[in-house]
Amino acid sequence: MKTLGLVVVVMAQVAMARGAIEVKLAPADAAAMQKEIAAAKKSSPLAFSAVQSVRAQMATLDAKKRGRFAPVTPRLNAIPDATWALAEAIVLDGSLDPALPRSAQIAWQTGLLESLGGRRDAKTEAVLVAALNASVEPETLRSAADGLGRLGTDGAAAALIAAANQRTGAERAAVFAGMGTCRRAVVADFLAKTLATTVLEKEQLALVKSLSMIGNEWALETPAGAPVRAEVPQLRAAAAGALVKLFSESQGNVRQQASDAILIVNAPETKVLLAQVRVKDPAAVDALLLKTH
Repeated sequence: MKTLGLVVVVMAQVAMARGAIEVKLAPADAAAMQKEIAAAKKSSPLAFSAVQSVRAQMATLDAKKRGRFAPVTPRLNAIPDATWALAEAIVLDGSLDPALPRSAQIAWQTGLLESLGGRRDAKTEAVLVAALNASVEPETLRSAADGLGRLGTDGAAAALIAAANQRTGAERAAVFAGMGTCRRAVVADFLAKTLATTVLEKEQLALVKSLSMIGNEWALETPAGAPVRAEVPQLRAAAAGALVKLFSESQGNVRQQASDAILIVNAPETKVLLAQVRVKDPAAVDALLLKTH
């Protein structure tokens, strides 16, 4: 009965919560999150006050921003031991004054999601999946996909693919743009196959961006580059194959972005792949080959 009572209380708190994003957690996930938050408040109380301090500054940060959105993620990243403080702000206690501009709301939400995902704590998967499923603003969707992808778990990969398949229009492109942080073979294959079939430029550009991230030669060599090291060759091969195909079949900005991404991935297969499509545009392929190494 005690366990049942805890679940009821937790669900009531989640239902009444004014988190930064209106997420829905399963009872078991909500209970687990609440326990982690309670423990973190004992061990790292300053992290919670620091996150709330950033929230209190959002009006000022938004007013002083130089671009579309205030750079909130670096401020949150600088807070030590803040994993569960960030999760609490997303789900339970992080809403801004509704009177604040849309730009402030989005900057806050994206900052929380990106900072939480960047901590790569698999225990936060349920929170990030729920945020991904709840988000509707393209910027927030992209950040939710970005944050979830950084976990690199099987569950994260499956949730990202499901979200991409369920969304349409700008929302679908936003998921594509963010999910390149999930360097898993199943995600790379999904992005590559999708790029081969879509004719929408916005989706093509988002997929190119993610494939350049998922197969990034330099990033894959870092300790956190790929959750499963054995999948690295597959990541780079899938990205290179899709990007070379797009390069050979497109023009203008799409071709230029594909060209840049090919160089970022720099897969061992690149020169062979380019040779196979050279007949379509020898001058363009030769110019790109000169940049490869």
